[in-house]
Amino acid sequence: MVTKSKVCVVMGDDRAVITGDRAKNSYSSLAYEINRRFCEKKGWDFRYERYVLPKRPWGVWQGYSRVACEHRAPTWIKLLAVHSSLQRDYDYVIWIDSDCIFYNHDRSWDSILGKFSDPLLHLIGWMDKPFHADKFCAGFFIVRNSQEVRNMLKTVWLSSSRFSWAFPYEQHELNAFLAKSSSSFSLFLDEPMFELKSPNQYVLHVAGFEHQKRVPSFLKWFDDHGFPPLPSKTKNHVFEDLDVDAYDEMLSKSPLRRSQIFQRECWGLIQHGRQKLKRVYIQLK
Repeated sequence: MVTKSKVCVVMGDDRAVITGDRAKNSYSSLAYEINRRFCEKKGWDFRYERYVLPKRPWGVWQGYSRVACEHRAPTWIKLLAVHSSLQRDYDYVIWIDSDCIFYNHDRSWDSILGKFSDPLLHLIGWMDKPFHADKFCAGFFIVRNSQEVRNMLKTVWLSSSRFSWAFPYEQHELNAFLAKSSSSFSLFLDEPMFELKSPNQYVLHVAGFEHQKRVPSFLKWFDDHGFPPLPSKTKNHVFEDLDVDAYDEMLSKSPLRRSQIFQRECWGLIQHGRQKLKRVYIQLK
């Protein structure tokens, strides 16, 4: 029965969840609280994975795939976060980006999860409309806890990609993998996502192209529902045990080579320099 299924919702970011009044300026912290409240109401587990990245004197090393010899933008790390959650005793794992919220907390999800009664179905996603009608948006998706899904996540993470540090990042590679898979492997639902069309809709994703609307949109959700926009219960839901480098090493079964260490040091210093120049530019502007 769907109602007895064990479900875990996973968010992830390299940023901490901010509590107190300062949270009102942090869209990811506001999304954390909205999604935590949703899971509490549904009786689902909720995990916010704050990624652990190797610290360097000038900052941190970014995610890296040893097999592909490529750096991974932070959004790619969701593949590891979901893969890690699938090692736990869940029937289904739901990934939700830190700029995406469960909008209606009263609507039943039985009809959605019930689609997994088809044993050949492993992934349910929301169509990437209005951009693509034949692809899903990787900002929100549901997977069955199966070896097929774990293999998909591992394969995409370890494979080389020209979108390793460029939009649409891992979303392109996930869709490419699914395009080569059996049509029964995945299902894309035509549900509203990128704009609020109904107070009854499942999710609202305030994506990067409208980043300035994230905080106002999430604060409005709190106003409409009569809750204070103050994240709470972080002790039981925020985890810092996803060591990105260690997880990549486990999947790749390979230690870092000296050339890769040099590559990562150079990349990190260049990124650090770019960030400093960007801050100076913003101040001068």
